Amino acid sequence: MAERPSSIPRLKNYTHFRFMLPTSHYDREKADRAVRFIEQLKHTKGKRAEKPFWLFPWKEQVIRDVFGIVDENGKRQFRTAFVEIGKKNGKSELAVAVALYLLYADGEPSAEVYGAAADR
Repeated sequence: MAERPSSIPRLKNYTHFRFMLPTSHYDREKADRAVRFIEQLKHTKGKRAEKPFWLFPWKEQVIRDVFGIVDENGKRQFRTAFVEIGKKNGKSELAVAVALYLLYADGEPSAEVYGAAADR
């Protein structure tokens, strides 16, 4: 694995999403697994093509919240995530990384992942 450039900061002092249910908990191992998988991927186009997909702190926060917060049975609390950010901030690449994780690394047999886009 390539070494993370110093220009790309890491998430420091992760604090779970404020809407975590009292019956849920943060599973660091599950969150770390999702982050590791995504950071093994490479960008597919543009000026970062073929370079490692390093997660910026805000993206890592989203991944840790979605994949690390689990209920008492160890299943993800959040099944849907709405992420709204400005143009050219890597929404599509992040969505693809999450879709790949869900398809190949999440451990769900016959996983189905859907993507949709709307215009206005």
